[in-house]
Amino acid sequence: MKISKIILFLVSFFIFVNQAGATVSFSIKDEEIPRTKILFFGFDSSDPRLKSDSFEIFERIRKNLKTTDLFEIIKQSGQIDVAVPGKAPIVSQENLSVESVPNFDKYNKAGIGALVIVQFNYDVSGNIEMRIRMWDVLDQRQLFGKFYTASKDNQRKMANLISNEIYKAITGEKSGNFTTQIAYVSENGPVNKRVKKIAMIDFDGENQRALSDGRELVLTPIFSKKPNELFYLRYFEGKPQIFSMDLRNLRSKKVGGFRGTTFAPSVNPKDPNQLLLSAIVDGNSDIYELDIDGNSARRLTKSSAIDTTPSYSPDGKFITFASDRDSGQQIYVMDKDGSSVAQISSGNGSYSKPMWSPDGKLIAFTRIKGGQFYIGVMAPNGKGEKLLTSSFLAEGAKWSPNGRYLIYSKKKGSYGRDSIPRLFIIDVITGYEIEVPTPQNEGATDPDWV
Repeated sequence: MKISKIILFLVSFFIFVNQAGATVSFSIKDEEIPRTKILFFGFDSSDPRLKSDSFEIFERIRKNLKTTDLFEIIKQSGQIDVAVPGKAPIVSQENLSVESVPNFDKYNKAGIGALVIVQFNYDVSGNIEMRIRMWDVLDQRQLFGKFYTASKDNQRKMANLISNEIYKAITGEKSGNFTTQIAYVSENGPVNKRVKKIAMIDFDGENQRALSDGRELVLTPIFSKKPNELFYLRYFEGKPQIFSMDLRNLRSKKVGGFRGTTFAPSVNPKDPNQLLLSAIVDGNSDIYELDIDGNSARRLTKSSAIDTTPSYSPDGKFITFASDRDSGQQIYVMDKDGSSVAQISSGNGSYSKPMWSPDGKLIAFTRIKGGQFYIGVMAPNGKGEKLLTSSFLAEGAKWSPNGRYLIYSKKKGSYGRDSIPRLFIIDVITGYEIEVPTPQNEGATDPDWV
């Protein structure tokens, strides 16, 4: 009987190799970043069944890494024959295995930055077993060595986990995106009668599922800091209100007792019981902090202006928000208690939807100028503004868990297929942008990432 789960033995199995935190050399510059060449070895087998499974795993890893535009993937089998433009082919008679140490000089001369060597087998239950070892060619040391085993229905998850390990080893990031999930609002139906549902999808575009039934308008899902919980806006009794959803059973309940209209919640990174939100009470839009368990709210801004879309800093000590209190709609930062309000943006046009990065170093935002929408970032003091992408409509940027990427929705135009919003991801460092593979026949807006 197959065990429908994945067992991960994250063990080192070569004690004679120094594995102390080395990474392949990787520098961030303004110009185009050269791709790191990674040579994969061991993904072929004379056993047809093993060859099929190993090929599927390799293809998933290759497709994952391709989404970053940081790597050049080379797959070899048997003896190595590496052809490099402008250089003579380098033929190696060594038969690489997870037990052997490669001839680093040969691969370094061929421009190979890293080696990934694997060995596959099946256990008595038919689960695939995989030993994997990754080497830094330049520094001539092991980056990681691990053992995985997975049933057939969990090979995708295993490939995504391995993709994360490779990505982390090369870039030095603390985590990869390949096991993450995205919540968003899916749109279907005619333009004048769109049906909107809360939906989720895995980063690789699989396992897409609807979380709400579309009978009521829903907006802006955000992940809670608690496992299996999601907050979202739902039109209830004629006005948008905040609801929470248990992702295990999809049951929802209203959060807070505001008599006015509420918008765009943000979760306190240090206290999952606290939410930031903007609310219209007595005709005025202000920022409030909601204590969920106590069902009480504290008003933080007391301006006659429209204060909206607040976001906590990662340490929970500061809040950024958008307001039109001075010179058009700009971005502001204030202390957690609502004091020391300071404007940080200063450009022409309208700024909105600021979102603090997980490391606290940047604030993402939407900017409208010259009739065009832009997604950009700036430092918390307003310096170093950088516009990353633009479109007919682009908005709702949220950070990836590792803080390197932004996800947002874009429309290319106002008519036909260009009017259907889609989700995109951009690398804040390199500017490389890809579309999220949500179903082609639906629109997608309001993403969040966990």
